[in-house]
Amino acid sequence: MPQKVILDVDTGRDDAVALLMAGHHPALELVAVLPAHGNAPLETTLDNTLRTMEAGGLGHIPVYAGAETPLLGQFAPTLDIQRVKLPLPPASKQAEKKHAVQFLIDYYMGADGPQTIYMPVGSQTNLALALRIEPRIAERIPHIVTMSGAYQEGNTTPSAEFNILADPEAAHIVFTAGIPVTMVGLEVTARALVMPQDVERIRSIGTPWAVIAADLMDADVKWFQEHLGSEGGQIFDPCAVAAVIEPKVLITKSMWVGIELQGNLTRGRTVADVSGQRGWKPNVDVGVDMDRERFVELMYDGLR
Repeated sequence: MPQKVILDVDTGRDDAVALLMAGHHPALELVAVLPAHGNAPLETTLDNTLRTMEAGGLGHIPVYAGAETPLLGQFAPTLDIQRVKLPLPPASKQAEKKHAVQFLIDYYMGADGPQTIYMPVGSQTNLALALRIEPRIAERIPHIVTMSGAYQEGNTTPSAEFNILADPEAAHIVFTAGIPVTMVGLEVTARALVMPQDVERIRSIGTPWAVIAADLMDADVKWFQEHLGSEGGQIFDPCAVAAVIEPKVLITKSMWVGIELQGNLTRGRTVADVSGQRGWKPNVDVGVDMDRERFVELMYDGLR
């Protein structure tokens, strides 16, 4: 039986690749997609999501629009590469009328909830709001696999990774809810670079969704090459999808992880007890490495 998943996204290029990979991989059943604020305002992330789903042959999967703003504070700073409107045809598909937060509550209190992995690969505002309204869903969500965080260095500030900084209070609520969490952070995505030859191999599959994914990844790879001098690009969110398809592709270490909410220089940092010497009880399985070659194969399998 395919593993049921719900993706919570702030759809830019890497989110779109993750959606196409999850929606077409035979090991997964993508139940629903929940766009929220993050890379761009909700209006843009929702539009990008709908375009991706329809152009990518996934128009039958429901999309529920979610949170427009963080719980507190300002929007995280973004780059042009994040705010891009995806170069896909406008979608005739529309979002469902139910709000993403209400959908989460109804779904996880229902029969399929305990069999469905929740995957926030953007801000975690939707789930945080759902947990505040209906705390019992913490006992119904079997596992969270999230692309977020970093235990070494951030990518938006020296301390903070973007998806956590997009709503630190929400991430704090989620990470302290008692739900098993696997964190696929920047250390992992940096170990799973997608190379230009990987992009062309995926393009050669020829399916509409593979061509879309290749075009999107090509733009990201070139950005990393031009701006950071990298050999390849970090295609962040598909790393989390790969970790659900085949958990052994990801090497993890159990750590205590907390979200810094107050520091002027460290707000949004995922503070991790890496050594474990303090004896604090671990609450997160933190990704520390990934099999790059196998990750690319899993992405190839999904987009094929």
